[in-house]
Amino acid sequence: MPTGQFPTRARRRRALRALATLGVAGTAALAAQPVSAVGAPRLFQDEPRQQPCSSEHAAAPGGEWASYGHDPANSRTQPAETTLTGARAASLTPAWTFALSSVNDAGQINSTPLAVDGCVFVTASNGGVYALDAATGRLIWRRVISVATPGLGGAIVGGAAVHDDRVYALVDETGNGITGPHVVALDEHSGRVVWTSKPISTAAGYYTNATPQVIGDVVFAGFSPPEGDSTGQGGFALLSTGTGRIVTVTPTITPAHQAQGFAGGGLWSTPAWDPRSGFAYIGAGNPYSKDREDEHVNAILKIDMRDESATYGEIVAAYKGNVDQYTAALQTLSHTPVCSATGGVPDPLDQPACGQLDLDFGAAPNLFQVNGRTVVGDLQKSGVYHVADAGSMQPVWNAIVGATCQACNAASTAFDGSSIVGESTPGGAVFALQRDSGARNWLTPNGDGVHYQAFSTAAGVAYTLDTLGFFDAWDAATGRPLLHRPMSADVQFPTASLTSGGIAIAYHTVYVGASSEASPANPQSGGGYVIAYRAAP
Repeated sequence: MPTGQFPTRARRRRALRALATLGVAGTAALAAQPVSAVGAPRLFQDEPRQQPCSSEHAAAPGGEWASYGHDPANSRTQPAETTLTGARAASLTPAWTFALSSVNDAGQINSTPLAVDGCVFVTASNGGVYALDAATGRLIWRRVISVATPGLGGAIVGGAAVHDDRVYALVDETGNGITGPHVVALDEHSGRVVWTSKPISTAAGYYTNATPQVIGDVVFAGFSPPEGDSTGQGGFALLSTGTGRIVTVTPTITPAHQAQGFAGGGLWSTPAWDPRSGFAYIGAGNPYSKDREDEHVNAILKIDMRDESATYGEIVAAYKGNVDQYTAALQTLSHTPVCSATGGVPDPLDQPACGQLDLDFGAAPNLFQVNGRTVVGDLQKSGVYHVADAGSMQPVWNAIVGATCQACNAASTAFDGSSIVGESTPGGAVFALQRDSGARNWLTPNGDGVHYQAFSTAAGVAYTLDTLGFFDAWDAATGRPLLHRPMSADVQFPTASLTSGGIAIAYHTVYVGASSEASPANPQSGGGYVIAYRAAP
């Protein structure tokens, strides 16, 4: 596809921003104040700027992909794509590839690329934020975020969100009393730092693996306490998109319940939100206390995002999933001498000896309609896909799709308008559930063992990349395999990797964020790739 066929919203955005500026003269002094105590943004390294993406040209068909889940509902489905049907999806081949190693970056890609205004935006675990030309893969700009002490997973683990000419990313800097996880806003067209926020939390060991979501005029940013901290508290922050000012920080567990010994509830996925109702939804992690479980952990949380509401930014309801002590037999383990003897030993997977099974909601939730009402669905590591009424948060249906596993069932699902598509582990089986009842439409083995990579759909085709290094596609209606392509053949390097990379579908192209593991003998051998697949004419 020639350069210059991609859409732009830049002119409209700049006009809207100019009009908005006329109405906020009274807040100009506030907006001009530095966000952090340091006058200029810190810990950033400039890269040479190249020509902009083809963003000032006439709109092209095929849609865009501007956030982790494509849209506020996290459908992970591209409705504007109609040409990549099953027959053509089977013919997808690389139009271009970009290797992070080409600019000496050994980082991996752990999230979904974005395709907006003619650019592809991607983040890397070594702190790089990249803009590539969507037509050619040419590097437009790179911003390297230097982090003194990266948190769990690297300097940036989640992906980005693009909104109103800005690229937002969550920086995974470990809390140490002074620094901590924070948000950075970059200019979409140049990579220039617009602002960097104060730390969301400076508590020791706190980190973020989440991907941001822009909701109205704030950035929603989840964070987590260190694994094994029996008093650690997860939560989220809301930050002004304009200035980076932290509007509020809300813990998953209320202060009153924290005082009773409840702990945990890290938020490491991406919220879905309903612009009509004004509420957002996100799955919460497991408890860190050994013998008690709060109502807001292992749960789907409902958050009030209505600007004028008295409960703005607060958790107003929750749907409780499966508890860590999944059975009565496991519940008794929390009161045994074995649990007492191991209770002080840090365990990154919590305390199996105490019956804790680490049953986070790690996948991003989906919002959709069931019989005319809005519902929220989310996959839990217990192997259950739960669906609750988005208003009352009462159960609608649930379906067992896999086995309970501490490191399983955390890949984000896609909703294609009729089915929820995802993969269950251990073992690896791709499933499609009927939206109204949860009845299984089909089940197809994939066999990649543990699977963290998200699903995406378009034109009746479901896509993912797998842990074994394959780019996969299925007929979304029947489960018939359409494509099982080794990405190693496309990048000339092994691509088997345990990451949470994803797929964006835009401009009649499937953009894949793949990675390879570094070998012990050559730590610089691994790294991330963006591969743009297009169908044969």
